[in-house]
Amino acid sequence: MTDPHTLGDSPTVATTPSTEAPPPPEAAASVPFGADEGATHGWPSLATPPSGSDAAPGFGADVASPLAAPVPAFDPAPPPVAVGDLAATSLFEPADRLPATQVSTVGDPTASSPGRGRPGARWILALVGVVIVAAASFVIVSLVGGRPAESSAMGYMPESTVMYSEIRLDLPGDQRQKLASFMKAFPGFSDPSAIEPKIDDIFDRLVRAATKDQQTWTSDIKPWFGGQIAIGAGAPSDPTAGSGMSGGTDSLVAVTISDRAKTIAWLMKSDAGSGTVTLNRSVYAGADLFEVGASKFAIAVNDQVLLGGSTATVKAALDTGGKGTLAGTADLKAALATVDKDYVAFGVVRIRTYADAVLKLLAKVHPDVLDKTQIDETALALIPAWQAQTARFENDAIVASTVAPPWSIGFDGVNGPSDVLAHIPAKTFLYGEVHDAGPTVTAILARFRALDEAKVAFAQVDQVLSLVGGGESAYGWWGDTALVVTPTADGTIGGGLVIHPRDAAVADRFFSTLNGYIALAGSSSGITSRTEDHNGTRITILDLSAVPGMGSAKLPPGYKPEFAWATNADVAVIGYGSNFVKAVLDTRPGSSLADGARFKALLGRVGAENTGLAFLDLAAIRSMIEPLAQAQATPDEWSRYTTDVQPYLKPIDAVISAIRKDGNLDRGSAAFTVTAP
Repeated sequence: MTDPHTLGDSPTVATTPSTEAPPPPEAAASVPFGADEGATHGWPSLATPPSGSDAAPGFGADVASPLAAPVPAFDPAPPPVAVGDLAATSLFEPADRLPATQVSTVGDPTASSPGRGRPGARWILALVGVVIVAAASFVIVSLVGGRPAESSAMGYMPESTVMYSEIRLDLPGDQRQKLASFMKAFPGFSDPSAIEPKIDDIFDRLVRAATKDQQTWTSDIKPWFGGQIAIGAGAPSDPTAGSGMSGGTDSLVAVTISDRAKTIAWLMKSDAGSGTVTLNRSVYAGADLFEVGASKFAIAVNDQVLLGGSTATVKAALDTGGKGTLAGTADLKAALATVDKDYVAFGVVRIRTYADAVLKLLAKVHPDVLDKTQIDETALALIPAWQAQTARFENDAIVASTVAPPWSIGFDGVNGPSDVLAHIPAKTFLYGEVHDAGPTVTAILARFRALDEAKVAFAQVDQVLSLVGGGESAYGWWGDTALVVTPTADGTIGGGLVIHPRDAAVADRFFSTLNGYIALAGSSSGITSRTEDHNGTRITILDLSAVPGMGSAKLPPGYKPEFAWATNADVAVIGYGSNFVKAVLDTRPGSSLADGARFKALLGRVGAENTGLAFLDLAAIRSMIEPLAQAQATPDEWSRYTTDVQPYLKPIDAVISAIRKDGNLDRGSAAFTVTAP
C-alpha cells in the first residue's frame, strides 16, 4: 500500500471496488458466552450457523451473544411489523450475507460505485458510527475507562470552548474489573473474564447497524482507535450560529488513535461506494488534511488524533500541536482539580461564559429589549462560573458526580437530614426534595425586586398574594419540600407536595384562607369543596367533577378529578386525591420510605446530610407498567417479552442523587444501581 504520508499532492480521492475480504476479528472475540443463561431463558443457541450458510469468523459458530440470542433469525424479506408488536425483526444479518468489503484507493479517476447518497455521506456515516459506539457504551457498559490524568485530546481544543466532554474507552485503572462486576447482573455476563469479547460483539453489532453492514468494530475501528473521544463546543457568536447548545463555529471532535496509517485507511475505506466525491487532500502542520469539497468541513489525522470540524477550527487545532491552553483557563483548571478518581466520562460546562455569550447574541438580535433592563445582568450574577461532571463504575452501580461553585442567590443552605422523609409512604417511587424552599424562593425574588423595571410586575404579584396574607404566608413558611408520587390504598397513583412547615401557625392560616376563597368563588365555576376529619386533621377536598370537560368518565377507572390538602404541626400536604393526603398523614417514623433497608442503603451512597435529594424506583415502575403492557399484548407477544426483554430489565434497580455543601463548592452525587435477579 502506498505510504499515506507521501500523498499530500493528490488533489482528489476516488474509490474502486475490491473483492479483498476484511480481516478477521481478534481471536479473543471468539470466546463463547451466555450459554449458561441461555438455557435458563430458553434462548436459541448460536453455536450453529444459519442453515445453508457458512459461519463467518467472529460470528455464528465462534461467538454466542446475549444480544443475538433473543432476536429471531434474520429474514431477508421480513413481514411488516404491526404497531405495538413487541417482536422486532433482527437488525443484524449473518456475516455470510454481508457484501464484499470495498477498499479505497487514491488517484483513480475511473473508479465507480453504486453512488447511494450525496458525496462523502458514507464515510461521514462511518465516523458517526464511532460516536454511536461511544454513546451506546455509556448506556450499555457505562463508557468504561478513564484516568484523572488530562486527556491528550483536550490539548487540541480551542481556548474558547465552553462545553467540553470526553469519553474514555481505554479501560485503565480499576474500571475493567468494576465493569465486569456491574455486567454480572445481566444475562450472558456471568463470566467476568470474558467481558471484553462480549463487549466487542455488542460494538460489532452497533457499528454494523450504523454503517449498513459495511463495517464492524473489531475489523475496522478497534485496530486504530486509541480509546478516547473528546467533543468541544463554543458559544454562539452570531445570529447564524443558532440557539442550539453546539454553539458557534469552533466546535471540534478529537479521537485519539493508535495507528495513523490504519486510521487513514479506514477513512478511505469508509468513502468507498459513496459515488463521485472530491476529498481535497493535503498536508498541514504535519497532519494529513481531508477537506470535503467546498463544505468547509475537514478531517485531519496526525500521529496522536483524528480531528473533525470546520476547516478553520481543525487547522487552528493542528497549529497548537496538541498543547492548547484550554486546560489552563481558570474554569477548566478549577474543574480538573476536583477530579480524583478514574472516570468513565468527564465534562465541563463554562456556564457563565456560555450564558454571557447567549445574552450578547440576544442583544444583537433584539437591541431594544435587553438594553433597557438589568434583568440579564442580575440573572448572570446568580450563575456559577462552571460545572464539572464525572461518571465511573462502582461494581453494582454507575456513579456520577457533579461539582460547581454555589449559585449566588443570597441564601446559603446547610447540609442536614430531611425533615419530610419520615412522612413519605414506604412505596413511594418518585421523590424529589429541596431543603429550605421558602427562604430560597424569597432570596431569589429579592434579587429581582430591587430592579426598577421589575417593580410594577412585583406590585401586581404582591397584590394577588395579599389575599392570602402576602408572600410570607404563601411560601415563606415552606421548609424542606418534596415532590412525591406513590401508590395509594385504593390502588391508584397519587402525588403532590409534602412540606415541613417552618411555622405551623402560618401554614394553617394560609390553608384556612384558601378554603374560604374556594368556598366563595368556586361554586360559580363548577368547583365544589368539602372537608373530612382524618384522625384529628382536617382534609379539604376540591371536586372538579362539575367543571366542563373534567368528568370522571375521561379518567382511568378509579381516578377522580379531585385535589386535596391538609396541614398539622408536623407536615403540610397538597396534591391529587384525598387518598394521597391520607397516605402522607398516616405515615409515621418506622413505616416510612426512610425506614426501608433498601432505601437506607441507597441513601448511604449519596449522603443523608444534604441540601437536596432525588429518588426514582425503576424496579417499582417496571412492576407497575408490566401488567398494563400484558393486558394490551397478545400471549405470544408477552411470551417474547418475558424471554427476550424482561431478563435485561430486571437487574435495573433505582436512581438516587443528592447535593451537598462542601466548603466553597456544591457537590452532587448520583448512583444508578443494578441488582442480580
